[in-house]
Amino acid sequence: MTRVTVGAAVGAAMVWMSVLVGCSPSEVPSGPDLVKVTVTDAQYGVTFDYQASPAFAPLRVPLADFPQSVAERDMLAAVNAERARGGVCPGGSFAPVGALQFEGHLHRAATLYGRELAASGGLTLPHRSAVDGRVPSQRMVDAGYRPVPPRGGQWVFGESLAGGAGLTAPAEVIAAWKGSSSHCAALFGAVSDASVARVDGAAGPYWVLNTAGWR
Repeated sequence: MTRVTVGAAVGAAMVWMSVLVGCSPSEVPSGPDLVKVTVTDAQYGVTFDYQASPAFAPLRVPLADFPQSVAERDMLAAVNAERARGGVCPGGSFAPVGALQFEGHLHRAATLYGRELAASGGLTLPHRSAVDGRVPSQRMVDAGYRPVPPRGGQWVFGESLAGGAGLTAPAEVIAAWKGSSSHCAALFGAVSDASVARVDGAAGPYWVLNTAGWR
């Protein structure tokens, strides 16, 4: 029997910034004009801080410990092809949008959560880690995705999950995601940074699509 499970979290987090003072180099990233970014993630009711530098730039190559597989590259390419076409999904239609760009820190976050899901043998919904309770926005920051937002901006982020024996090819995963309005919102979101992780488990592959950006 084919088992297919999907889940998506899409939201926007309000952010505030302040200049960091009196912090040792071990406590903050290196670089000038360090800032503390406060994120309020209304979807999950959590508020947290992270420390950032204006020198932060999206990482367009994989981290050494988190190489990108051929399957993951193919999935990101398939997502971008879908974004270029636009789509009709439950709840509405979506106009074509620009391509997502690979981001190494998001790949680390997606891979780590994929490993957790594969080890557990199921999808943990609503996207809270069963290990420490961390939600998608926190896990992305934990993985090193720490840009300085534009003043007054919002962090728009999404995490889409899929798992099951019937989800081995990109077309199968995208078809499953297009079956729900929340997944379509993640597929066609107006963001720029993303990564897809695939982790194989006993019940089949687990896919995690992380997207993020500022507006």
